Amino acid sequence: MSIYSITMTLDDAATGRLLWQVTTRWRAAVDRAVAPLGLTHAQYTLLGSLYGLSRSGTRPSQRELADFAGLEPIYVSKLIRALEGAGMVVRSEHPSDPRALQLTLTDKGTAVIREAVTVVHALQDELTAPIGGTAGPRNRELIHTLRALLNPSDGSDLMTESPTLTGQDISEAHGAVRKLHEHILHSTGSSSNQHITLRVVAIRGPWSTRTALRDHLCDQPQLGLDEPAANQLLDDLEDQELITRTTPVALTARGEDLHTRLATAVQGTAARLYQDLTPAELAVAHRVLAKVTERADHLSQEQK
Repeated sequence: MSIYSITMTLDDAATGRLLWQVTTRWRAAVDRAVAPLGLTHAQYTLLGSLYGLSRSGTRPSQRELADFAGLEPIYVSKLIRALEGAGMVVRSEHPSDPRALQLTLTDKGTAVIREAVTVVHALQDELTAPIGGTAGPRNRELIHTLRALLNPSDGSDLMTESPTLTGQDISEAHGAVRKLHEHILHSTGSSSNQHITLRVVAIRGPWSTRTALRDHLCDQPQLGLDEPAANQLLDDLEDQELITRTTPVALTARGEDLHTRLATAVQGTAARLYQDLTPAELAVAHRVLAKVTERADHLSQEQK
C-alpha cells in the first residue's frame, strides 16, 4: 500500500465525486426550472451568452459564440438549430466572412432568456443559501476555488518583462467609460449608483426585503457603499418614486420607464464603443478583467 493511499482520507479523495454531484444536481435543477420556457440547461447557457453579447452591440458567428460560451462548436451548431427551430434565434450571412453565419436573438428569444435569467438567478440563490447566498463571502471563495481549478497555475509563468496591460491602462479606460456613462445619465438627473441599483432591481428583483437589497449593494465594490450610504441611496429612489416602498422591492412604472430609457441609451453608446471589436476580442478582454479583479481582491485580503 502506497503512502498516498495511507495518508489520504475519504474526504480528501471526494473532490471529484462532489464536483460531479453538485454539477449534476445543478444541471438537473436548471433543466426543470427552464423546461416550462422550452429550454434545456445547455440551451439556456447558449442563449444567455448570445443575450450578453447582443447587449454589448455584437452579433457573433457560431464559432465566436462557442468560444465565448466555452462550448464545442459542433455542439453549439446543434443547439442553435434547435433554438432557430423554436423561433428564438435567426442565422444570417456574415458580412465579412462568407463561410460563417451571424446569430441574432429574435424578440421571442429575448423575452424567453430574460424570464429564464430571473428563474435561474432565484434557483442560484436557493442553491447557495446553505453557504450564505450568492452575495456571501463563502460563495465568493467558492467561485475563486472553482476558477483556480478551471485555470490552474503553479506560479511559474510570472512575468519577467513589463506587462503590455498595466493598472494605469485599466484606470484610464475605467475613467473614460465612467465619464461617458455619467454624461448619458446627466440628461435624466440620475447618478451612476442610482442607475446600477435600478438595473439590480430590474434584473435580479423583485427583492424579498429592502435589507437584502441593501446588503447586496454594499457587497458591490464598484459602488463603494456602506450601510448608511446604501440606505440613503434607496431612500432617494423611493422619494423619486422609482422603486416601491413596500416589499417585495421592485421598480415602479416610473422606474421601469427610466430604466428602459437608460438601457436604450447605454446600449446604443456601447454599440458604437465596441463596434470594431469582435466578440472573440471582447471575450478575451472580459476574461482578463475578471481575472485581474479576482486577483486584486485576493491580494487585498492578504494585506489585511
